[in-house]
Amino acid sequence: MKTFPILALFLGLFFAQDLSAQISGQVVDLYLNRYNSATTGAKLPVEDGEILGTMHFRGWTPGDEYQSSTAIRTYVTGNPTPGFLPGRLAFYTGGSDLFNHERMTILENGNVGIGLSNPQELLDINGNTIVRGRRIFLGLASPFADGGEAFTHTDTDGFSGLPGDVLAINYNGDFEGGVFVGCPGLRVCGILETECFKTTKNFIAEQGNVVAFGGASPAVDCDTPGEGDFIAYGNNGDFIAKHGNFIAEAGDLQALSGNVFADQNIASQNGNITATNGDVVARMNVQALTGDITALSGEISADQNITSQNGHLLAPNGNLVAQNVTASTGDVEASQNVKALLGNVSADFGDVTAGQNIIAANDVDAGNDVSAGNNLRVGVSTANMPAGYRAAIAGKLICEEVRVSLQADWPDYVFEENYKTPTPAEWEAFIKANKHLPGVPSAAEVADQGIALGQMQAILLQKIEELTLIVIKQQKEIELLRNRGIEELRN
Repeated sequence: MKTFPILALFLGLFFAQDLSAQISGQVVDLYLNRYNSATTGAKLPVEDGEILGTMHFRGWTPGDEYQSSTAIRTYVTGNPTPGFLPGRLAFYTGGSDLFNHERMTILENGNVGIGLSNPQELLDINGNTIVRGRRIFLGLASPFADGGEAFTHTDTDGFSGLPGDVLAINYNGDFEGGVFVGCPGLRVCGILETECFKTTKNFIAEQGNVVAFGGASPAVDCDTPGEGDFIAYGNNGDFIAKHGNFIAEAGDLQALSGNVFADQNIASQNGNITATNGDVVARMNVQALTGDITALSGEISADQNITSQNGHLLAPNGNLVAQNVTASTGDVEASQNVKALLGNVSADFGDVTAGQNIIAANDVDAGNDVSAGNNLRVGVSTANMPAGYRAAIAGKLICEEVRVSLQADWPDYVFEENYKTPTPAEWEAFIKANKHLPGVPSAAEVADQGIALGQMQAILLQKIEELTLIVIKQQKEIELLRNRGIEELRN
């Protein structure tokens, strides 16, 4: 090594304002040694945490002094051993309290830390990060875009249908968060596969489906997903839109094991809305323009309206609950209850069917049948539903025909020979004592219990038949008396 350029370097500090230096040679090494002037026996080994050296970059300030602007410092980061001295390189900026502002660190293992002195990964950043550029290239080349790259994904999570190189966020992480996307939104040209997806605006699949798989064995083949499909894996498989809408213009909204939930609207313009094992819940409206709204194992509920303009509303194992429940051309069906809390239950061209109750604050409209497994109440609350009755109407009823099927015998038994027909004298005595016909409910009984239409018809027919027998008997007596009178006149 040539040493005379070093001497020229220090001489230049005294004789020149502008200084440049060059160290050259076949192999150039520059050493900054601690205890270099001491004898070999007096040199002390450095220890963990000690400063090996600092390189200052200084300038003359108006205070007539040199002031450090930036610095590079090295520290011992472990116990030295023969042949090995661990250390880290730290970079400082910040003026008079320069060494209180460590900006970047490089450890002996190559880890780079920005904003922290003990980086745990090859690049460890403590703080917000801005990447100024149009694309980020990570890992291996990806088939999803022109030249874009992503992290390599293996099959260790059990999702063997995934491609070999996808972007992994929170991969094998220990926190329970997911991916939060603000405005203007997230666009995925391939498949989005997450355990939790949250959006503050809209979730839109223009040409594909929104699908949520749950459990250990997804039932849909993931090897050939449709173009534009969104898939979420998880124990529950829930899709949640806290402040926005679910919209599928040409595909389906499906949650095979979880819930379809939105704080505002769930809408499908040309497809179906389906929750195989969960609920379909919206804080505002659930609407399908051309498809069905189905919760195979859960319930469909909305704080405002549930509407299917050209399909069915089906909850085979749950409830349909909203302010208004409407199927313009299909059926409204629930294994439990159909409830319109503030409005109507209507199926203009279909059936309204409930395994238990049909409840509407206003009207129940059906183009075909209305069927309830338990009770049908119109203007009658649950508390005021008479015990033992399946339907109750508070108000007038108009229809073209009422047919009553009685379990008891029709009163043709009056015409049997062994039937004892009451006499007018017996009726007169009973009427004077009770103010109504025998066998006929009194006014007080009707006011308290009402009348059974079929039973009352049978009672009235019984009285008509009894009166008929009395009239026939009286007619015979009249004929007999008349014939006697004629004979007496002749004699």
